[in-house]
Amino acid sequence: CCIVIGLTIVMFFVQRFLAGRNTYAMTALKPMAAESLSGLRNILAHLAVYMTVGLAILPQFVVVYTSFLATNGGQVFTGGFALQSYDATLFAKDNDVIWHTYFLGLCAIAAVLVLGVLIAYLSVRKRNTLNSILDVITMFPFIIPGSVLGIAFVFAFNKSPIILTGTALIMIISFAVRRMPYTVRSSTAILGNISPSIEEAAISLGASDMTTFRKITVPMMMPGVLSGAIMSWVTIISELSSSIILYTNSTQTLTVSIYTEVIRGNYGNASAYATILTVTSILSLLLFYKVTGRRDVSV
Repeated sequence: CCIVIGLTIVMFFVQRFLAGRNTYAMTALKPMAAESLSGLRNILAHLAVYMTVGLAILPQFVVVYTSFLATNGGQVFTGGFALQSYDATLFAKDNDVIWHTYFLGLCAIAAVLVLGVLIAYLSVRKRNTLNSILDVITMFPFIIPGSVLGIAFVFAFNKSPIILTGTALIMIISFAVRRMPYTVRSSTAILGNISPSIEEAAISLGASDMTTFRKITVPMMMPGVLSGAIMSWVTIISELSSSIILYTNSTQTLTVSIYTEVIRGNYGNASAYATILTVTSILSLLLFYKVTGRRDVSV
């Protein structure tokens, strides 16, 4: 674990050093406009895009198709279609794994939103050595493998005075810490585009720093915060690498259930769980589009 952590941290700082050496900017008298293709180039461009998208979503279609195949005990496909896999995962046995996934994910995303906004604000508006170090530290869980992070949590919280191993809280903390960089980076990016003069104007009119932050800064940051939050949510509910180390029977999630069913050879049940997870991710994106009125997620 120490070797993996050391290598990833070294590569991270090398990347930051190389990226910080040169800054590029582009100026143009006229804004860039999309060029319309025609003829053979138009056909080839569409074929390339459709083939790439088709290959990307093909595994999802296979999983959904497999979830509706008739099975013999979940291991042998007997031909035809049936709802046996969904009956075995949703109704015939305990399906708390779905509730665990949503509950732990919502708790983690709440922590991510609060801490992500505060860290981004400190990194951009209150620049100092300590806050710069904090900004760098928040990126470590993103570059460190989830399994390594899970093992670190087990060793850190397995003895007095803080014993969290085997609890739901350690899962929530792991999810929040591991996926917080998405929200921090998106919040930092949009806050960097907000002029400090807007906050200074509010303060000059009598508003306190806390009121300015709550009523001016945070609302203006919301597009970037929501972009990072939806990305964090989708990755939280699909987290496996750290969950497989930290979970217990009372905190088992959908991704762990999928892994368990695959190990047992119950591919029908695994496909049913995976389909539920896929539908949840799609609905989360659609809800994001509906609430924000946007058509893309940028981090």
